[in-house]
Amino acid sequence: MKPAINPDEVARHAAQLFLQGYNCGQAVLVAFARHYDLTPEMASRMSAAFGGGMGLQRMTCGSVLAMAVLAGLEWGNETPADRHAMQRSFRAIQTLTARFIEQYGSATCGEIMGFKGFQKADGPAHHQPVPEAYRTRPCAMKVALCARLFAQLLTEDF
Repeated sequence: MKPAINPDEVARHAAQLFLQGYNCGQAVLVAFARHYDLTPEMASRMSAAFGGGMGLQRMTCGSVLAMAVLAGLEWGNETPADRHAMQRSFRAIQTLTARFIEQYGSATCGEIMGFKGFQKADGPAHHQPVPEAYRTRPCAMKVALCARLFAQLLTEDF
């Protein structure tokens, strides 16, 4: 059995990784790398294209994409015949995405950030004070949220 993950600690670690230069997806996946017997380098490479909503396309938030990878690592099927595991990983990412959207109003990078050509999403997280350390890189808060949400889901029976 794997050791428990403290949601607050992994959230802080993921935010620090983002502030060190990892993209949003990398920061989340690298924060959990050792838990899944991945090297930080391997986790970083696996999620390198997640930043900026899939390669700067401003589509699905890279942090949310990283949660999908983690859901697969934790609950995913190893063979096509294991439909139960596949469905469980689907339920996990659906639950995680819904919880993310509760906070940010969307899982789409361009909407969350309010970029030109996107309808600005609105959620309760947009109205919370931004800690000083995150003012220039607000995505660190989304990274921390995704790491926390995943760590919390690990303790649930869903």
